[in-house]
Amino acid sequence: MRLFVFSLLMIFSLSTAGSARQSTFWEQEIPDLEDDLGQIWRPAPAPPGALDWSILMNIVVEEELVDNFIQYVPSFTSLVQSFDDKTIKLNGYMVPLEATEEQSHFILMAYPHACPFHMPGGPAAYVEIQADFPVKFTYDPVLVEGHFQILEDFSGGVFYRISAARQVTNEN
Repeated sequence: MRLFVFSLLMIFSLSTAGSARQSTFWEQEIPDLEDDLGQIWRPAPAPPGALDWSILMNIVVEEELVDNFIQYVPSFTSLVQSFDDKTIKLNGYMVPLEATEEQSHFILMAYPHACPFHMPGGPAAYVEIQADFPVKFTYDPVLVEGHFQILEDFSGGVFYRISAARQVTNEN
């Protein structure tokens, strides 16, 4: 019986010592994320001359049941509609759709992607990009310019597209 109690005490003391070490390990290894988290969950900034994500996301989205599937149906503001069929610039985070270093077809998101199963910001916070020239993948924001379209078929969960797109710099 003494051996059993001694064994339990040893296991308990080792497990608490291990968790204390682990806690100390995490406190030392993880930097202070307060500033980083405040920055990372903001939409990509709009450089001068670029469309701000807040305009695209300021819409009403309702759910409709279409052929036994829930489909998001947006109601666009007149301001959003004023950009339809115009050339715009948009700064955002790239989500590749091809398994290559350079992307001709990708998603541009307002927020940095963190989970492949959840797009932060909802469908109004991402735009399908069809580029004329491939864009090298990066985790940093990418500024693209091209022909903006409000889509009419929302069954794919996408509301907007920029076609004939090209990557530009803030100076262009």
